[in-house]
Amino acid sequence: MSDGAIRFGIIGAGVAGRYHAQAIAQTPGARLVAVCASRPERAAALAEASGASVEPDVDALLGRNDIDAVCICTPSGQHAAQGIAAAQAGKHVLVEKPIAITLADADALINACRAAGVHLGVALQRRTDPDFCAAHDAIAAGAFGRLALGAITVPYLRTQEYYDSADWRGTWALDGGGALMNQGIHLVDLLLWLMGDDVVEVQAYTTTLARAIEVEDCVSAALRFASGALGAIAATTVAAPGFPHRVEVYGTHGGLQIEGEAIVRWETTSASTAPAPRAADGGAGRQAAGAGAHPTGISAIGHTRIMHDFVAAIRDRRAPLVTGEEARRALAVVLAVYESARTGRPVRPM
Repeated sequence: MSDGAIRFGIIGAGVAGRYHAQAIAQTPGARLVAVCASRPERAAALAEASGASVEPDVDALLGRNDIDAVCICTPSGQHAAQGIAAAQAGKHVLVEKPIAITLADADALINACRAAGVHLGVALQRRTDPDFCAAHDAIAAGAFGRLALGAITVPYLRTQEYYDSADWRGTWALDGGGALMNQGIHLVDLLLWLMGDDVVEVQAYTTTLARAIEVEDCVSAALRFASGALGAIAATTVAAPGFPHRVEVYGTHGGLQIEGEAIVRWETTSASTAPAPRAADGGAGRQAAGAGAHPTGISAIGHTRIMHDFVAAIRDRRAPLVTGEEARRALAVVLAVYESARTGRPVRPM
């Protein structure tokens, strides 16, 4: 860090890699140094646009002494191995969601970063939204009383052309799952964070209705939280033309409804609780489909906030906003959904 900047490398130059490059460019005290990817032409294009250099492979990038931290932006099934290699090379690790596609791999990555003394952060960026943070704090303070129900609905569209655009998409080995693991895990994480509780039982169904893929394109699940509250998950990638996701939390004194990236309703029966965030008291109107209609249908602001926090965490020697342990919680629920659907039995997330 000769100029004081945290120097980054990016592994992977697809959609996620471009978001991370934008976030680095918009973060004071961060600088992109090098890029590598399995498709060299993508790596070259991203590097040229970012003023960075290109490395031929992961080993070459991790071997550079002028890189302090690495963004893992590759297919999900590669996250753990590449993150472990980065940690063993002494690099801080910021990994795209999901942290891994098995709990064993997630634990191995967490342990490798701990052993190497490097930071591990995960890009579950909806936790950075100021309104969602206000909701989290209000719920934790009892604004809605005893929580009774939490639910997410993910009515997305991903066409067959989307799955055919890369041979890893829609596979168990590298995507790790379908509508829930790839698209829905962001909302699973947001729900768990808002509820402030662990899921202790899952009963689920999955199916593949309309896409030629190995994994599910439609899933539903019932959840039971440790507190006794109940929950629900419904997700699909065949809902044309694509709709905004919803996250809902209800308790004995009120509740909130998130649609897309906005809190559209916030009501409470208690006058002593925190006021609703902006645009939430009367509804924010019809929300755009955003990521529901297209993978790039989200703003880069969430990734930029994650990057700001990650750089600050390295400098301040504190934990990032979304640690590996926190990201593991959402992964455990997703995997429990898959196991329940496969066995037909209730499953306890591990």
